Amino acid sequence: MKRLIVALALVASLGMAGHALAMDKKINIFNGAQYDIYTLYLSPTNANDWEENLLKQETLPNGDKVDVEVSRTEKAEAWDVKVTNKAGETMTWIGVPLNKAGQITLLPDGKYEAR
Repeated sequence: MKRLIVALALVASLGMAGHALAMDKKINIFNGAQYDIYTLYLSPTNANDWEENLLKQETLPNGDKVDVEVSRTEKAEAWDVKVTNKAGETMTWIGVPLNKAGQITLLPDGKYEAR
């Protein structure tokens, strides 16, 4: 009986540890693209589709920042970032290391800085 209780306690603690590891990671995205951003999409580099617009009803002005959450359960090492400006033009940054950085600065011409 003691072994059963110990085994159940161990399984329960492992389940909670797994849940803690699955929490989201907060990333700070700084807009250095030299234009206001009206939509912001993230997607693992190997994915075929974009996730939902992370800005919702907001606009990310040039020189401003926004915090977004990235799922830690996603195993992607590199992410793509796509934004649109007021005219509806898109810019994409490929292979951004969101899993290793706490802040990403989006720069013109598809360049970025990761810290």
